[in-house]
Amino acid sequence: MRFAPYRLWHNDCTMTLAHDIRSNLLMLVDLLNTAGQAAEATDALTTSSQLREFAARHDFSGPLEATEADVAATRRLRARFASVLATDTEAIEEEVATAANLTLAETNALPQLVRHGDWDWHLHAVGASASLSDRVAADVALVLIDLIRAGELDRLGRCAAEDCSAYLADLSRNRSKRFCDTGNCANRTHVAAFRARQGS
Repeated sequence: MRFAPYRLWHNDCTMTLAHDIRSNLLMLVDLLNTAGQAAEATDALTTSSQLREFAARHDFSGPLEATEADVAATRRLRARFASVLATDTEAIEEEVATAANLTLAETNALPQLVRHGDWDWHLHAVGASASLSDRVAADVALVLIDLIRAGELDRLGRCAAEDCSAYLADLSRNRSKRFCDTGNCANRTHVAAFRARQGS
């Protein structure tokens, strides 16, 4: 099966975001949102079964075996990128690139072009025999590298609701997505604004 590329619009010109990049961006958002407030004050990535479910949800190929060490490594990965992405500086691209390069080095990345199942040709940074945590880490690094190279890192954002800090992937045509998909933030914010207008 061939995947049509996902179209993104930037400065009135069309750019193409391949299916694997879009999928990995959504996976990264989901990974970041497994902790803290987005996970309803609990951590949704504490057991090997939760890591296996996470990988299955994001259509990882290869064996979905997860050890305690994989869980710990994936939680460190999540913390690394949550910390870097929380940086509010003009140098965020440099910091994300540094963290992505470090991650690829740690996974002993050896990029290869593959296709499997319903997926057409796409890039894997590590082989199918790599640990599940290394496969997650490599995909996170690859998608961030792709976003930086395309000048699209701002497609990865934070929810605009005052009481939410979840991450979101803005795949909208005009970069208008403001609220996450983890809760009911858009509706709650609009209802609160409506009630405020009615009360004034």
